[in-house]
Amino acid sequence: MHELKTPLGVALINTEMLGLRDKHTARIKSALKQMVITYEDVEYFIKSGKMSLKSRRIDMSEFLGARINFIYLVAKSKNISLQSRIAPDVSVFMDETSLMRLIDNTLSNAIKYSRPGGKIIIGLEKGVSIAVFSVQDFGIGIKDTSAIWERYSRENAALGGFGLGLNIIDKICKRYGIAKSVSSKLGEGSTFCYKIPLFKQKLLD
Repeated sequence: MHELKTPLGVALINTEMLGLRDKHTARIKSALKQMVITYEDVEYFIKSGKMSLKSRRIDMSEFLGARINFIYLVAKSKNISLQSRIAPDVSVFMDETSLMRLIDNTLSNAIKYSRPGGKIIIGLEKGVSIAVFSVQDFGIGIKDTSAIWERYSRENAALGGFGLGLNIIDKICKRYGIAKSVSSKLGEGSTFCYKIPLFKQKLLD
């Protein structure tokens, strides 16, 4: 896998150094970021059960903001606006890799199934014991929401992908006790929602 990861990383770093000088550079950066997300899904899938994933306290407010910044150009390449409403100081207890896969896959799917010129609303709210992370798009919608969590399931094969992303999310949700839900209407869009247990500070004796 390093034979793919290293050149991808080098290409992405060097395009970042170039800056957004023209639309062609922006398109290259967008394509590279999509490739990085796909690569990380495949790596996570292959190494699942073999990786040592250590949970820690993560400021999800900051973490989510960073992932939105990462994927911003992918949305911009389709002229899709990302609108976020992120509550501050929302901490969860997870491993960083799994949280990244959950966020990146949900955002990239929303972009993939949105129409050019559309918008995506990203929310993070803090409840009493849970963080509520939601992503709403106004795209083509989903015909059968019951099948989307299955491995290799793709709503529209013409849009590409391996059908791993939502299956990976399903496994992450089961591992961390995250309640997930999706509502969708054909032609109007979809909303994915995750209720993630908040980090609980242990009291010292």
